[in-house]
Amino acid sequence: MNIPNRKYLTLAFLFIWFIFAFIVLSGCMSSEQKDILQKAEEASLTYFKENYGIDVEFTNHKFIPADLSQTVSLTGYVKGNKDQEVFAMVDYDTYEVKTGSVPDHIKPLK
Repeated sequence: MNIPNRKYLTLAFLFIWFIFAFIVLSGCMSSEQKDILQKAEEASLTYFKENYGIDVEFTNHKFIPADLSQTVSLTGYVKGNKDQEVFAMVDYDTYEVKTGSVPDHIKPLK
């Protein structure tokens, strides 16, 4: 049985470690972004409840590049039905929902 050269094992280990570190670090948000996201979700939950009478759950978000806009987009679904997708664009300077989208059959309360 041949044992691989120790140098190759070390290089393989370092390569795997760098890949793991890159994946973990690239997925991390700053504490400022976490705070923005929490407040944007709260504003959006209120928006959907007050305007459509629905509770929603958010599953994804995306920060628009800051040089273009101070906006975060949120996607998710109506609680209890993952097929009914919702979308919100929130200005995180004011935490105002600029755009909200719900399925066509859900009508506004106002």
